[in-house]
Amino acid sequence: MTDYVSTVAMQRDTWGTFLDPDPRLADAENPHEALEIPIQGGHHADLETFAGKNAIFDRTAARIRGVDLAYEDQCSAYHYFDLFGRVERCHGELSRLVDVGVFMGGSAAVLAGCVEPMGLELDLVDVNDAYLQFTYERLRRAFPRAMTRVRMFHGDLPTYAAVVLSSQPQTRALVHHDGAHGFDQVIRDLSALFFVRDRVHGLAIQGTHLRGDIRYLNFVDAAVYAMFGVGVKYEPLGANFPVDAPVTVPNEWDGNYFLAGQPEGMYVPFDGVEWRYPHPTMELDDFLPVKAPPAG
Repeated sequence: MTDYVSTVAMQRDTWGTFLDPDPRLADAENPHEALEIPIQGGHHADLETFAGKNAIFDRTAARIRGVDLAYEDQCSAYHYFDLFGRVERCHGELSRLVDVGVFMGGSAAVLAGCVEPMGLELDLVDVNDAYLQFTYERLRRAFPRAMTRVRMFHGDLPTYAAVVLSSQPQTRALVHHDGAHGFDQVIRDLSALFFVRDRVHGLAIQGTHLRGDIRYLNFVDAAVYAMFGVGVKYEPLGANFPVDAPVTVPNEWDGNYFLAGQPEGMYVPFDGVEWRYPHPTMELDDFLPVKAPPAG
């Protein structure tokens, strides 16, 4: 991801700014085609698994089902339901939800369902502006009345922290991280939160059960331990697979697989968390991406 950011994403004039919605998408039958986003597995999280558990979640799931779009979700329904539960439990202490790494809007759609009933804002953060635009359009169709409180930020989490959170001392955010899963980038992302930690209520991070080809450095859980210590107190989020589950075997495309017995995600409250990194002498600028010559 770092090469894409430095050689492609940062070359755009919109890097580090909030985007306006793409007017082409309002009437598009297939927004993913207009944005040249490929759909690979086509996984849809089955939110009906949790029908009857919570009235707000039921309404959110119904709105999501009511939008006829081609898309794929990143996470399991278990992760989405657990994420919703963390937001509902502490929404009185929050002003904003921040979804980092939106992909095609799976988690953003669940978070958007919290905006109106819980009086929150939602910021979508991604290095890929096409994913931002698709997600925004998906949310607009499902939750039109919430969109005055939804924004798109083109950038990575360190840039969002530097441009947005650092200038808003009154913000109290719950950050959902499902961006890059490589150890080094997760460290950069979480390190950036250190400098705005008084504006972050807690961190929900996905992919803590993920492994794969060594070139991808999929060690999200190790990054969490590096930041907060191996004894970090967290609440498990999402699915937890047994040893005989097919997904514990590397897949045929990129070799990714899930660890048995390891939660899909973690929720780390920032109240009382111990920071093992970065060192207090470091600065936020140390973790910002550096623009490189354009790709090609």
